[in-house]
Order: sequence, then C-alpha cells, then structure tokens
Amino acid sequence: MNSKQQQPDRNYGPVWISKRNEKTERLLSRSYRKDQILVFFKKKPTEKNIQVIKESLKKQGFKTDTIRISSCGNCDIPVQLWSAKGIHNLISGDSLKAGSGPPSTTVGESYALNFFNSLPADPQKRFEAKPNKGNIPQRKKQEIVIAVLDTGVDTNLVDPQYLWKENDKTVAAECYQHVHEGWNFVGNNGVYHDDNPNKHGSIVSQYIINQFKDVKENGVKIMPLKTHDKDGVGDLFGTICAINFAIAKGAQIINASWGFYYYYEMPVPYLKTLITGVLRKKGILFVTAAGNMIDADDAIARQIYQMEHGVILTDDQLRDIAIHNFYPAHLSTGTNSVIAVTTTDGNTVTPTQNYSRKFIDMGVLADQVSRTGMKFKLPFDTGTEPQFISGSSFAAAIASGIIGAYCKKSLYVPNIKKADFLSALQAQPNDDGTGNVLANKIVLAKKHIKNGSCVK
Repeated sequence: MNSKQQQPDRNYGPVWISKRNEKTERLLSRSYRKDQILVFFKKKPTEKNIQVIKESLKKQGFKTDTIRISSCGNCDIPVQLWSAKGIHNLISGDSLKAGSGPPSTTVGESYALNFFNSLPADPQKRFEAKPNKGNIPQRKKQEIVIAVLDTGVDTNLVDPQYLWKENDKTVAAECYQHVHEGWNFVGNNGVYHDDNPNKHGSIVSQYIINQFKDVKENGVKIMPLKTHDKDGVGDLFGTICAINFAIAKGAQIINASWGFYYYYEMPVPYLKTLITGVLRKKGILFVTAAGNMIDADDAIARQIYQMEHGVILTDDQLRDIAIHNFYPAHLSTGTNSVIAVTTTDGNTVTPTQNYSRKFIDMGVLADQVSRTGMKFKLPFDTGTEPQFISGSSFAAAIASGIIGAYCKKSLYVPNIKKADFLSALQAQPNDDGTGNVLANKIVLAKKHIKNGSCVK
C-alpha cells in the first residue's frame, strides 16, 4: 500500500479501543504516570466525600492509609490527584473504559489515569542565541495576557518586561491567591525557569512576542506556566491546574503547544468540559498544536487499528486526527473557543504534522520549505546564519501571537466566538504583519485545514 498515493478515506473510523485487554494495556502502559489517578467530583469534595471513596477502596482490599492527595492550589475545582503504590491498576484493568474506576459511590466521582502529554516539535540541534535587540517597550493601549503552558521561560533569552505579574489593581482570586507571577506546576513552586535543553517554552514565548512588534494597539504579557519538565513531558493533572490558574488570573489566550494521542472514544470528561465549555463561557481563546508525527505513537495506532478493524493505516491516514486522535486539537469544533494549528506552504500541510477537515482551524505559512518538511526561522538572534526549526507547537505560538496582536481586546467576552477572530484576521490588509490570510482556499480545504484559513 503506497501511503504517498492514497489519500485518507472519509469512511475510515478513528483509532479507538472498543475493549481494554492485556495487549492494549501493554501498548499504552507508557502513556500515563504509574501509581497515580485523578478523581473528579461533581463539586469540590469534603472530607466526608473522600472517606466514602476510601471505604470503597478498602472493600477491594486496597490499603488506603498510603494514599497521598493533592489539589490545585486552593482553587474551587472538583479535581484531586491520588497517589499510592499500584493505585493506577484500579482503573487500568481488563474491560474498564477510560474514566471508569472503583465501584460507584454516593458522591458522584469519576476517575482517569494521569496521562502524559508532550511537545510536538521535531528533534533539533542545540543552538546558540542572544536576546533580540530592539524589542519595543510596552507602551500599548491594550494589554493581551497570553498564558503559555510549556517548559517555562529563560529570561536570558526572553526580555522580562514581557512577563506577566499580578498588580494591585487585579482582583485577587482564591485560586493560587498567594501567587502573583508565573508558576511551576512540575515542582509546585515559583521557579518557572526553562530548563529544557532546546528551550521550547522560551522559543514559543518569543514567537508570540515577535508578532506584536509592529502593532500599535495591542501589547502582550506572557504568563509563564511551567507544565512540562526538562524532557518536555507534562501530565493531565498539571495541565488542569495550569488552565484553572490562567482562568483565575485573567488570561485572554491560553497557548497549548503540546498534546497527546488518545485511544478511547470518550476523552476525559472534565478536561473536555474545561477546555470546550468553561473557557468559552469565560471568554478565553485556547490555541493548540495540531500535533506531529511520533514514530512510537504511529506504531501503537497501527497495531490497535489492525486489531480492531483488520486494516493497516497508511502514513497519510495517521496524520489525519479524525483517524489518529490528538488532544486537545481533537476538541476543536465550530462553536467552541479552541483553535488548532498546523504548518503549511499555502498549498499543502507539511507531511510531518497533523491535519483534519474537521478539527484543524488554521495553517501558518512556513519560512522555509524543502523535501523534508516546513520550518520556521528561530525567533532569536543566532548570528550571521539563520537557523530553522519545525513543529506544530511553533505554528500554534505564531498563531497565538498574530491573534493577540491583531484582534481587538473587546472580542474576549463571555461565550466567546472563535469565528469572530478568524474573520478579524481575514479583514486585515495584506501589508500588515499578518501576511496573507487565505479563507476557503480550495487546495487547503482539500488537504483538510478547516475552512482553508492560512496565516503567515
């Protein structure tokens, strides 16, 4: 079967596991943190609620005195992280679907494994960079706060003047009420320095900042939320805490240059509701990466699909997230506030990144196009020779910056409509920093960027 010749078949269903068994458990055993589960309640739990669940676990023979319980700051949300040796086995056994768990009790809880998520960027060489010279001071009429959930920020590369700090005029929220600047959700402390060797979070932040360079109306503040460790690995609990932090602290945009492939029909209900429902109602735009080709995940998807349907998926089909589900991009619909972004040359999507006629909203024009893929110029001063990198995570960052720079702050209202933002970009003249915004371009629609929207 020639993957280059065969286009994805619209009738091909998604890579979903219909029934968990020993083989699928082995395939997915590296996709979540062992010895941890997430517990979701209908409302913020009381000690009595917690004891009810512990009694349920005791009846199954689990030693509940070893359980450690963590919450997101003092946020008023119904989520807890429970840690204990072997506790993940309670919801990863045979025939249990994602989100199920111990026998139901009277407190309305549900459960999920603490799934990993990672940064969709291709491997890159180490680079030597200096801070950009001539960054303009923040003397703008409107300030757009963009929460960057990533590996943190290196202030030797990113000018600290662009970093968010809570001021006296801000109404203090209960959620992380004693935290007034960025936060580290990996170490649960205020040290959000970017210790990733490739400086992923710093690159993402600088791409966003650079889009504001020639804009008179809007300025930017980056809210650095370190959700990923030095190896670029984050998890579901840290992500949930960071999103709630961004809501409480007044972000207009959340940039999520990360994601994970997921193999069950029902995504984690709380995460879906938080991203597609709560953020929309709060007037917050969620910009996320379409996802990249990851060989190990492609191999897992092929095995699952062959077990379920007796069909071997092609390389091209594995890049269609309607088939190979990549979250949170897979949560994008026409009515919510999720914008999923990939990389394009204006005619097609780069072969190493995901696309979908249903879920991908935007393609960002690459700076360099070759047989091996499409890349962006590094946003720092790297000397005489420019350096280039690729990844849908960087496309998402550029899109976040363009949206923040060129769309009026008045659009961030309760029940926010992402269509208003895409329309605002399309209305921009071609001689400004957005480049060409191409709406409903036939060739892009065929390659499954939703509506064919494309920005430079």
